[in-house]
Amino acid sequence: MIVERYSERYFNDVVKIVENFHKEAVGEWDGLLDPQSLIDSIRDRKDAPGWFLLIIDGKCQGLLYGLIAKSLINERLVFQEVIWYVNEAYRGTGVNFFKEVERQLREMGVSLIIMAVLENSKTEKLKNLYEGLGYKKMETHYVRTF
Repeated sequence: MIVERYSERYFNDVVKIVENFHKEAVGEWDGLLDPQSLIDSIRDRKDAPGWFLLIIDGKCQGLLYGLIAKSLINERLVFQEVIWYVNEAYRGTGVNFFKEVERQLREMGVSLIIMAVLENSKTEKLKNLYEGLGYKKMETHYVRTF
């Protein structure tokens, strides 16, 4: 297992991973996945510092992407997860992948990490994982699609 930053050589893998994530986790809230918008979004954000790719045998099998910004209330850097997904066959590496991303984020100066738990996606397992790693529940989100 190797954790790398975004690279164009993994572009097709990343597109497929986001498609898998949408189908498995968020499609019930937003059934529309526009392939061109997905491609444009990845290309527009390719240089952002919040990309972490799980590389196994030369192929991207998972990703954790989030936004990094300075807090509005202090000087801390905050990482807000947008997507964390590992292809099903490689989920046994997900926790080690996550811990390595945490380590890299700390090296980048991030001191607050915010992770989401989708209510339809292994909810109890993820809550137990985060709590076991020292995370605390912060808030609940509500979604409405028009």
